[in-house]
Amino acid sequence: MVLVKKSATGGGAPSLDILAAKLRIVEAELSLKEKEVKLDNGRSFMAEPNLNCKIEVIKNLVDAGVDEGVKFYDRFKLKQDDGEWAFLKYSKLGNLIVVRYGEGWFEDPNAEFEESDFEGFEFVAQVEPKTDSKGKPLTGSVINWKSMRPAGGAEEKAVEEKVKVVSAAAEENEDFSDIPF
Repeated sequence: MVLVKKSATGGGAPSLDILAAKLRIVEAELSLKEKEVKLDNGRSFMAEPNLNCKIEVIKNLVDAGVDEGVKFYDRFKLKQDDGEWAFLKYSKLGNLIVVRYGEGWFEDPNAEFEESDFEGFEFVAQVEPKTDSKGKPLTGSVINWKSMRPAGGAEEKAVEEKVKVVSAAAEENEDFSDIPF
């Protein structure tokens, strides 16, 4: 059992909104069992097995310098498959596994999962403010799992080039004195 303190001030967890960022997993902890989490208001819930990660924003690919160096936590949950907890391919954790190990991991009967393989791992993804199931804002940030891509790939370079072009165009157009009113 884990006691969790809940604060009306939000506890300082960052609420980020980054269209594309290069991210690094700083810490990764795999929990293979459900565990009860008790809140300080007396309520409790069962936390599903997951890979809990501390993630750092290495580079904001759209708005350079903004939120770089910021760290946040996100969970990549295991899913139920015939009553057992499993790594499923079409899930947030499954997509992270494919980005880290490659497409063949799920088909390879000898493939292994090591949480240490994820520490220091870098990838590109969108980071969004956390919301509940009804869309109400919560404290914290989450990775849009469908946006995850390997770092250093063509997509990362294309976004960086597009940002450079847009930034250069914006600088050229900063002086609006020649626009007739």
